[in-house]
Amino acid sequence: MTAHKNHRYAVAVVQRDGRRHCTRLDRTALTGLDEAIAAVRGEGGADTVFGFFNADEAFFLILRSAPAGTALLLSDARAAHRHTLAAQALDALGAGPPDANATDGRPTGDLGIVAGLGLAADGMAAVLSGPDRLPDDQLRLIAKRCGFAAAFDRVTA
Repeated sequence: MTAHKNHRYAVAVVQRDGRRHCTRLDRTALTGLDEAIAAVRGEGGADTVFGFFNADEAFFLILRSAPAGTALLLSDARAAHRHTLAAQALDALGAGPPDANATDGRPTGDLGIVAGLGLAADGMAAVLSGPDRLPDDQLRLIAKRCGFAAAFDRVTA
């Protein structure tokens, strides 16, 4: 995939007027789960808002905030050993971190989290199983498959 220099970002994705809009969130949204949820909910004006969080190419987190509750997908549970946001996401999912010596990452959470945007659980599993893909590349591929790659690229460039 295309090389991008920005490896730390938080983006809100909302659907308005039949189109998906991306907004850059303040980087403080990457410091913890409460901050991430607050930043995504702050985008308001839509029934469902998604947050796409890329943390230093160590992992990504997708958060879906809807009136029915919050759903999460953490791309690599091993990140919980080094990153507060990942550790808090695992805790919220009721999952513990893998062994500190685990060599392969395992996604944890709702693989169907973006099904409403056009990428079903099996498609997400395929994105996550791609060999040697960095989290930024995975998020860009998700945005592409959901039809908002150009808007996503504009706010993460």
